Amino acid sequence: MAKIYQKPTNLKDYSKKSLLDFYQTMVKIRRFDEDLIRLIQDGKVSGFYHSGIGSEGLSAGSIIHNLRDDDYIFYNHRGCNQKIAKGVPLSKLYGDFMGTIEGTTRGLGAGIVHSADPSRGVLGQAGTIGSQLGICVGSAFSSKFRGTDQVTVVYFGDGAASREPLHGSLNWAGLYKLPIVYICENNEYAISCHVSETHSVKEHIADWAEGYGIPNYVVDGNDVVLMHEATKEAVERARRGEGPTFIEAQTFRHRGHFEGDPYDYVNPEVLKDWKENRDPIKNYKARLLEEGICTENELATLNEQVDVEIAAAIKKAEDAPLPGPERIYEGLFA
Repeated sequence: MAKIYQKPTNLKDYSKKSLLDFYQTMVKIRRFDEDLIRLIQDGKVSGFYHSGIGSEGLSAGSIIHNLRDDDYIFYNHRGCNQKIAKGVPLSKLYGDFMGTIEGTTRGLGAGIVHSADPSRGVLGQAGTIGSQLGICVGSAFSSKFRGTDQVTVVYFGDGAASREPLHGSLNWAGLYKLPIVYICENNEYAISCHVSETHSVKEHIADWAEGYGIPNYVVDGNDVVLMHEATKEAVERARRGEGPTFIEAQTFRHRGHFEGDPYDYVNPEVLKDWKENRDPIKNYKARLLEEGICTENELATLNEQVDVEIAAAIKKAEDAPLPGPERIYEGLFA
């Protein structure tokens, strides 16, 4: 059975900078998301967007001060959260959604699943849900083959975890002790299907890992510090050559599967509870203030810095031109 990760966390064990880095990253992720939705509503961005509002603590906690630029990540369906935490410039992400040459794909991107930044270890997602679970085995084997201590972190949702690629990936990672950290973002819904409708395991998705001999945890994904600690242990274990770890991070999305989804399949009282009582930013801010780590004014200053950064990023992405027709042939080898 999966273990519930309940390690006591003391904010005094962290530097003030680290704690504020967690906060600022979560705020940046949410503000990016909110402004992208506004751009969609203004008609400046076309196509679907899958909002990650409500799960900021999961990405910030797992990546900040745990992963280096040369560590690899494969993001999930709401992967702007992870890309921002990994350091991809906001203008690059906005550029991908706007289709300008400022984007990571220099104009070929059409949003979230077509973005990558190898310089920061962001290797993308894949064409079909869950297929990154196969590719991550390759990147992790590459690290092991080359004798580096690089770690691969693969993010995926509870929906992707119900597909066959997970089991093949876990089998090979366990067999070859590959440096992979599996992070299942369990927000309880795969589009409109509740996790109880898509998984035969009765307790936790992390139970799947048990059958492959892989250490596993169930973590409150909305507790940014707890998420950091659980991932830190997994990353350190992978760097030592001791193999993979599976983390099931429990969270909930505040918006529908995509922008325009009425989200009427969720009990309104359940959604209200997650928004009001389990919001990762709201609760972490309260904890920082209660424990005297910082003041309201300091947090307000960080918020203002994020707002300035986002405004500049949007302008840079908007001002960049659309690609010319010759762009389609760049990087085409067959």
